[in-house]
Amino acid sequence: MKVKYDDKFGKKHNNLYTVMGVIADILFYPIILFSLLCCFIIYIDKSDNKIPSIFGLSLVSVSSSSMEKGGFKIKDIVFLKQIDTNNLRAGDIIAFYYYKDTADAHITTETAILVQSYDRNNETATAYNAPESTSEEISERASIDEVSGVRKASVYFHRIVDIYADESGTLFFQTQGDSNAGKDGILICEDYVAGIYSYTPEFIRGLFKFIASPTGIIILVVVPLSILVLFMSFSIIEQVYNIFLERKVLRREVRYDSKEAVEASIGVEMDILDKIQFFAQSPPEERQKVAQFLWGFLKFGKKKEEKEYEKISYLTGIFEENPKHFWLYWIGRARSNKRKRQIEEIWQNWDLEKTVFKKISKKLKTKSLKTK
Repeated sequence: MKVKYDDKFGKKHNNLYTVMGVIADILFYPIILFSLLCCFIIYIDKSDNKIPSIFGLSLVSVSSSSMEKGGFKIKDIVFLKQIDTNNLRAGDIIAFYYYKDTADAHITTETAILVQSYDRNNETATAYNAPESTSEEISERASIDEVSGVRKASVYFHRIVDIYADESGTLFFQTQGDSNAGKDGILICEDYVAGIYSYTPEFIRGLFKFIASPTGIIILVVVPLSILVLFMSFSIIEQVYNIFLERKVLRREVRYDSKEAVEASIGVEMDILDKIQFFAQSPPEERQKVAQFLWGFLKFGKKKEEKEYEKISYLTGIFEENPKHFWLYWIGRARSNKRKRQIEEIWQNWDLEKTVFKKISKKLKTKSLKTK
């Protein structure tokens, strides 16, 4: 015997809270990832001495107007890529820590050997024969981490105009802002180069600048996160409401086939232990409808769920004549010994209640016959 199908309990019903919850689930990861990107850009914009790198790429904020002639405005955020300093050429734009260590105090344009120079007017570079190393360098200078952290040297974004080398072959860079009349005051050791400028389209720079602005923070970070929180709040409200409604249905305070229970899809979300107990304790004349309330949605699932529906439909249909198969089916499906014991306990309690009910009914019937 199969339970007669009732499409009233078949498909899961969606209300406003459910739709909002689904939208929140869809938007959650894109908004979170985009917000993290925005926060990273804001951090870069606010930091004057930190250049975090991810997979060899970094972002740096242009903090002055010294490169405006080169097309870079204040607050532009541009990409950098790490590079072997031996591959740098005069004319390249680099980001570096503006710092000269005491170990390099003797390195000047007079004592170092010119390797390359850049003609700003013609935008051409001239290379000279680099000297061979005559001594092995023993570096005593501060590391780039110390310079960026403890010593908090500022980050510059300028063009290389001359490249020098000392007797050990260590490179030093003379830099200058395209808008500046004079060269920077110190030679920058290759150890303190953070990266070379990687082409960043103007619209990307503008987008980064907007993200880092107060308006951009509100529109691209605060507003999306607020919307996400709102949508997730709807989902939480729905879940809390359904939990309380489910408890009422289980306590028989609200009928399982009431409009609110059906629309909230209580039977779909109910825990399997509650389903088994609720079905077994239902009046015999209602068990067919109760079965549809609890498992009817499986009919609209995948092929595996359809087969499960057919099996449950058969077992609930013969429950009155042979309930043992119903209980054994769920015990066999239990994924843990604990769950098996729980189902067996429900079965024993149900069997005990049924036996007690039969005895009471028999006594009442006998008493009624004697009275007559």
